[in-house]
Amino acid sequence: MRLSEKEFELYKQAATLKSADSYFNLGAMYACRGDDFYHEAVMWYRAAECKGHIGAKKVLNTIKKIKPKKAPWYKKIALGVLAKRVLCSTSLSS
Repeated sequence: MRLSEKEFELYKQAATLKSADSYFNLGAMYACRGDDFYHEAVMWYRAAECKGHIGAKKVLNTIKKIKPKKAPWYKKIALGVLAKRVLCSTSLSS
């Protein structure tokens, strides 16, 4: 999923609400942008996890499991290989 800069800015603005969902969604947007944004994605997923977001915790656990294998985790999530199991199986509300 590739968002326009305007759409991406809306996600950034939503993160100012400091909700677990807005942090999680911003992490997902950075994850979809590729390896150059890995640290930003993880940072936002961790922020969401700290607020109790179960989906963020699952994503971070998945990253820990597959990162040592040098698998492109962001592509797997973005393409839906892990999306149903990690993202869609949990409610996006905290």
